[in-house]
Amino acid sequence: MCTLPGEIVDHIVAQCPGRTDEALQPRFGISYNTWRKIAAGEPIRATVAARLIERITAEKTRLS
Repeated sequence: MCTLPGEIVDHIVAQCPGRTDEALQPRFGISYNTWRKIAAGEPIRATVAARLIERITAEKTRLS
């Protein structure tokens, strides 16, 4: 279990299309339950965190 870096959380919050499974799953590949943990600063599974960090870092690189 691990927590996400602040800049990743900030990006997810800013780019979040909605706070439902239907909105979060296609955009970030996470469930509402995982979203709730991220927003509260709680730890999530390390594999999910690694996937999100990789996805968001690549996205931020493309936008730069």
